[in-house]
Amino acid sequence: MLSQLRFGIPLFLLLVCDGEAYSVTPNKHQQKMLPPTQGNLNQNRRHLLTNLVGMTSSILIASSSSSSPSFAFDGSGSSAYAGRSPATKAELKRQYKERIVADVRDFNTLGKAINKGETEGSAWVNFFIQFQRREPDAVGRTYGALVDLRGIRIKKEEFEGGDGMLLANTFTKAGKPPDNTPAVKSFKKLSTSFDAIEEAGKQGDAKKAAAAWSKTKSLLEAFLADVEMPSSLADPIYN
Repeated sequence: MLSQLRFGIPLFLLLVCDGEAYSVTPNKHQQKMLPPTQGNLNQNRRHLLTNLVGMTSSILIASSSSSSPSFAFDGSGSSAYAGRSPATKAELKRQYKERIVADVRDFNTLGKAINKGETEGSAWVNFFIQFQRREPDAVGRTYGALVDLRGIRIKKEEFEGGDGMLLANTFTKAGKPPDNTPAVKSFKKLSTSFDAIEEAGKQGDAKKAAAAWSKTKSLLEAFLADVEMPSSLADPIYN
């Protein structure tokens, strides 16, 4: 219907605007108010065209906003799941968990590299890189592990779009603020702890990086427990 509307409106506008081929005459009330001169006809024509353009804009805006429902979940709370079927919610959880498993694997790989005294290299790049992938990996990640897990930083201690918060919010009960959800609380504690690891790496301090990694490991395991995933990073699923 929208495509028909978009086709029909330009044609109608053409008919209205082409004064040589078509005329727009005043109604009875306008005939009393204005003599039927060519100038008045042009004024009426412009008035009709103005009203039509305004009406058309409103129709197109309403149609475009209603015909393309958003399927994105921005992590703002359980209200984003309104209207979804239990099967759809379960599928979203499964997808988030698959990505988190991959993120944790990369975190373990980073830990092994740090234990070897490395403060740079592929393990560091694969975990901390901020650039988007050319194409999603096997589990659908479009960014490196850290960005995929905690999202893109929008403020000093606030991130957006990460699967960690997305999954945490699935545990928020309807009508309840997400900040009171244990999984959300544990994720917020976890999300900023990665910065200390990255900073130690930039300084080339493997000992400091190991201490920071160990601290983050504990916070990550607490988060995993709150989202009902295997909590130990030694679990085979993460190795």
